[in-house]
Amino acid sequence: MSLNTIAFYLHRITGVVLSLYLCMHFTFLTSLKTGDYERLVKASKEFFVLHLLLFLACIYHGVNGIRLVIHEFGYMYKYRKILLYLTFVITFVIWVLFCWKVIK
Repeated sequence: MSLNTIAFYLHRITGVVLSLYLCMHFTFLTSLKTGDYERLVKASKEFFVLHLLLFLACIYHGVNGIRLVIHEFGYMYKYRKILLYLTFVITFVIWVLFCWKVIK
């Protein structure tokens, strides 16, 4: 399996994950009306690691989306493999810096 294929599947999977999270987030916002806010905030602290992984999905989806837009407009075509590697490196660096800042 090539790195291009992996990037393609990861982009699709992160898109689905972000869509599902958006639906859950709207459900959370509607719970503010019902008074379950305190219970949901306590439960969200238990899923701290999942929030970090969600941010990883957001970063990857955004950075890879920028790479795809660059390709769609035909820019930097001969550097497409370098851009693909840079997508993963940039995603990882931003995510590590974010995690370090949040955990610190």
